[in-house]
Amino acid sequence: MNSLKIKKILNILIFLILFIQLMIIYYNSKISPVNIQKKNITIENFSSILLSKYGVTYFGSEKLSKKDEINIFLEGLSYLENDFYKIYGKDIHLNVESEISYSDKPVKTINSMGTMKASGFKNDANIGKIYFLGDSIFNFND
Repeated sequence: MNSLKIKKILNILIFLILFIQLMIIYYNSKISPVNIQKKNITIENFSSILLSKYGVTYFGSEKLSKKDEINIFLEGLSYLENDFYKIYGKDIHLNVESEISYSDKPVKTINSMGTMKASGFKNDANIGKIYFLGDSIFNFND
């Protein structure tokens, strides 16, 4: 009879320990609602590629901030490069859906004809045009 009571007590203890462990796992693995709502992602010294209808564009910056699924902010010294041009500047905004990038900070653009320095730019990759803002100086390649 003693043996039967001991077995029952041990079974109850084992069941309670397993139940407590399951509760600990359940409460420790809950996702915080604060983490779900946060959409901004920031990465330092970032570089990547973007595929568009004009080919592959390489881009990078000192700090990348992803605002949402289609808007990226390249903070600090940044660049955009592909087979047609190289754009070096600061604080470049990218919209990966519309393929438009822009900055109102000084920029240096290099292509097969020469180098353009401007106060800012807007690049519309859909139509293959770069618009330069403010004072602009173009130097032809020698």
